Amino acid sequence: MVKFFNAKVKPEEELVSPLMADADEPSVMSSQSAGMRDEERLARRMQRESERRQRNERLTGSKAGSVSSSKSKSSKSSKTIMTQEEQDIVDVKMGCCYKFGMILVKSIHLIDGIVGLIFVVYGSLIMTQFDNPAMVAAIACLTFGSVLLFASIMGGIGFTTKVCKRIGLVFSAYTAPCVAFFYLVAIIFLLADPDAFFNYLTEYKDVLFLSSALIATLKELSVFFYFVLLGLGTMEMMR
Repeated sequence: MVKFFNAKVKPEEELVSPLMADADEPSVMSSQSAGMRDEERLARRMQRESERRQRNERLTGSKAGSVSSSKSKSSKSSKTIMTQEEQDIVDVKMGCCYKFGMILVKSIHLIDGIVGLIFVVYGSLIMTQFDNPAMVAAIACLTFGSVLLFASIMGGIGFTTKVCKRIGLVFSAYTAPCVAFFYLVAIIFLLADPDAFFNYLTEYKDVLFLSSALIATLKELSVFFYFVLLGLGTMEMMR
């Protein structure tokens, strides 16, 4: 290229034409818009992640609440309902009171078994050994003796085995008020009209295996028998 005299040469930056400058502007704007879109996508992604995190926290909180409520319900039910083994452990920890109660209840069951067996045998003899037995005495002896013997056997089964959650003790406990009520009725009857009872014994003394001397002795010891019946009734209520 021919250079003119005294002509200044412009730098290369100044040699860029306006058309070339206008051509560069769209590329700059497109890069800026692409950066803005990236920022918007990043912001939306972060927002979705935060929403997902909050949702997960709510779900975990609700699950923890349900688990805690179920645990509290189970703990309450476990506190209110105890198994027989747990109850036995609690009873053993009572010490002397528990041992005394066990001895007392076992003694009551033993006494009931002996008395019940005596009444059953006596009622059976009255019923079978004579042509004209004393039916009132026989039925009373057999009924009362059977109840006592049944309660004693069921109580013994409940003490020795754990079959059906010691249901034998339940039967024994529920028969105790009936036996105590029988003792109470007997005491009231004897106190109200003792002569009627002893007249009945005198009338049927042959079929009751009694004698006049034995009936007189029983009449003299009637007060003692009242206390015996009262003590037996009290023991039955304690069972």
